[in-house]
Amino acid sequence: MMKNAHFKRGLPSRLGALALISAALIAGIAAAPAAAQPTTAASGAASAVATGWSPPARGYVALGDSFTAGQGAPPYRSDDCKQSRFTGYPTIAAVFSLYRLTENKACSGATVADTAAQLAGVSPQTKLVTLTVGGIDAGSNEVLAGCALNPDPAVDPCKTALETSAAKLAVLGPQLVGLYATIAATLPNAKVVVLNYPRLFAPGVAPLGDLVNTASDGLNAVIAGAVAATGNPRVTLVDVTQEFAGHGIGSRLPYIAFDPANPLATANFHPNALGNALGYARALANDRVLSR
Repeated sequence: MMKNAHFKRGLPSRLGALALISAALIAGIAAAPAAAQPTTAASGAASAVATGWSPPARGYVALGDSFTAGQGAPPYRSDDCKQSRFTGYPTIAAVFSLYRLTENKACSGATVADTAAQLAGVSPQTKLVTLTVGGIDAGSNEVLAGCALNPDPAVDPCKTALETSAAKLAVLGPQLVGLYATIAATLPNAKVVVLNYPRLFAPGVAPLGDLVNTASDGLNAVIAGAVAATGNPRVTLVDVTQEFAGHGIGSRLPYIAFDPANPLATANFHPNALGNALGYARALANDRVLSR
């Protein structure tokens, strides 16, 4: 855990960075295409200020794995789940919307089964759920570990890791369909917003990066198919790959955490503060999730 004195010294700089991120996110939300509706969240907020009336906050719950927990944007609330204290995307999204983050149950290493268990105790009045899940079940960690030293898909241990991942991916779709349906049934008043995974590396930066990116594309295809297979209009997909394009590891402004001096750093291979704000939170804003 971080010493309190060190944390306090670092807090102003972190808050300053958060302010810059917030300003950029506001600009992104303002630039998003306006929905064809008679009123907007912005006009509603302006009316509320004018009349002194504040609309009731809508309950928002975040579920899933380390990408929703914010593992790439320390400091953490605790060492157990690696939830970002300040700049996880659920925290940022709640600041710029009428939704109030009532619970963030996302946890590093969470599987599909773990995510289903996270529903315990969640209010049935919840209006919005966002989640990322499937990476662990698809063997993404095994691919990174097995192919890090020699990313040759024809040579072990990379070959075995890829084969194992492919086998897991083949059965993941029905598991995700079941999870999404369970969330929708458990929370009958909620929009269930499934977010996918960004490409972690800039294209061509390294053979390992291209291999991992291809694996991410395959996982995202399964996630998209599972969302469609639910047949439930309350279960929707928000594709974050456009927001992260050009910002992988090795780019001039990466949205993915990676410390080359410490390849085993906890935050590595997860969205950093910029990725949470200008990747995930902006994707939610661009898809009008936060204004409905």
